[in-house]
Amino acid sequence: MLPGGEAQMLGLPSTTEVGRRIPKEAFYGRLKVSAALRQSFIDDVERFVIANSIKTSTTGIPDGERVHEVLVVEVALKARRVPEEVLTLVARANPHKLLFACTFNDEVRLAVMLERLVVGPWRPLDALTLDVSVSDVDAVWDSLASQVVYNDVGVGSETVEERFESDSKLKGLYEELARVETRGRKERQVVRKNALFDRANELKRLIADIEEGR
Repeated sequence: MLPGGEAQMLGLPSTTEVGRRIPKEAFYGRLKVSAALRQSFIDDVERFVIANSIKTSTTGIPDGERVHEVLVVEVALKARRVPEEVLTLVARANPHKLLFACTFNDEVRLAVMLERLVVGPWRPLDALTLDVSVSDVDAVWDSLASQVVYNDVGVGSETVEERFESDSKLKGLYEELARVETRGRKERQVVRKNALFDRANELKRLIADIEEGR
């Protein structure tokens, strides 16, 4: 838990509370959006509220080199469905790091934007407390985002963005390796079979390099 006050929603201290409502029109009125996306703002979202601001002045923890403020944005939903395109637009239009807390009745789904939007599972709102590293604001973001994406507080020296990028790259390499090996088993022409064998070995080396460097 961060220093500086009694715990509130998500276990964050009262000193970080903001409680400022943002009209939906502030997003779809100023930004270029499709008619369908505009309708999603209207139909799917009850309100946006900046619930918490986590930074040096509200917590007393040191500023980060990469991250200077993390905003917790409550997205009150009209139904038990998270409008991912809406959150993606909001995240890309905002310079801050955002932790979305999508609420419906007594449940919440957390979401963060890395290379793409990642949405966690539904959880009871009153039972969800986030574990936050307090070394600096960089670590706050890495910890919060890791809890959404990986259900842990971060590992090693990788930032959450670096970890997510490495995982995405590994996933792509493993998928290509599976395709190449499948083609290699079916190929009857010797030259092509050897080329596929060489490509499979190259992919295995790339995978090993990433995994050993983590």
